[in-house]
This record gives sequence, structure tokens and C-alpha cells, in this order.
Amino acid sequence: MKSIDKKAFTLIEMVVSISMITIVTALFIVNYRSANKRTDLIMTAQNLVADIHLAQNNTLGLVKYNDTVPAGGWGISFDVDNDHYILFADLDSPEDAGYMSMDEATEARPEYGGRTTQLAPDIRISKLTLDGGTEVNAASVTFLPPDPRTNIFDTNTATSSALEIELTEGRNNSIKTVRVNFLGLVEVLD
Repeated sequence: MKSIDKKAFTLIEMVVSISMITIVTALFIVNYRSANKRTDLIMTAQNLVADIHLAQNNTLGLVKYNDTVPAGGWGISFDVDNDHYILFADLDSPEDAGYMSMDEATEARPEYGGRTTQLAPDIRISKLTLDGGTEVNAASVTFLPPDPRTNIFDTNTATSSALEIELTEGRNNSIKTVRVNFLGLVEVLD
């Protein structure tokens, strides 16, 4: 009788092969999720830039809020440690004391063009820095018609020539910074 040689994997070879495939798959998934979070942060920063431009364009176009052109133009309001920012119509004229603050209940109503924008999951506004390095807890950027002149205010009603909005992704603490200057130029810094 002839001996038949059967070639097959042993149990140990199968376990080692499956283990290697599992390790490679796990590494791929971790890397994929990390890259996806970086993409979320980049897209969030770009959306913020687009919304600042929207406020600027609303002011240039004299877009009405509740059938009235806002006396103080359109703007964006930021708070540190928030997962959102607010597009609002500044109904106060520049001479009014309330010009530096935003009233969400009356100036950011969605039915009139205001909007609260949620940031992507695990992303928050971690720091607001005025030109000169002063950190603040809240700030707003408004565009005053018809120029539109750019106004940058903090909660103490101080004006600044620039504002940096730092966005942080919570899982691996990646950071993107959006900078707005007194000319209305907006850029994402690395």
C-alpha cells in the first residue's frame, strides 16, 4: 500500500495565523479611527471658517433678521469649553451698551437666520486668545455694515485686532486654531 501525504495546517499554525491577522486588523482599525478624528477636527475648523465668512457675507449683503437689517451686523459668539458656537444678528447699534454681548433668545433664532452649530463629537473650543496673548472665556466677532468693519470683543467689552479660536479633539488632544483679524481675514493655523 502506498502512503498518502496529506498536507494541511496544524492547529498551532492556524492559531498563529489567526492571531497575526487579528493583530494587523486591530492596528489598522486604531489607525483608521485616529485618522478619522483628525479629519473631523480639520473639517470642524473649515466649517468654522465658512460660518465666519457667512456672518461677513450676511453683513455685506444686508441680510435681514426678522425683517430688519441688524444695526450691529452679523457675528459669531464663542465660549470656552463649549461644543458649539452661535451665528447671530447683532440687533444693538454700536453705541448701545449691549453691543458687546449676544442674547441667544432674541439674536440667534433659527427662524430668522441665527444658528447654533454643534461641533463634531469629542471636539470643543478649548481656548480663546486675543491679540497680545490675553486668554478670555468668551468672545464674539461681528461685522458692522456697510464696510463690513470687523469687531472682536471679549466679555469685558475690550476690542482686539485678532482672535484665535483653539479647537481640541478630546481623544488624542489634537489641536487646530482658527484666527480672525481686524480686516476680517480668517485662516486655519497648524
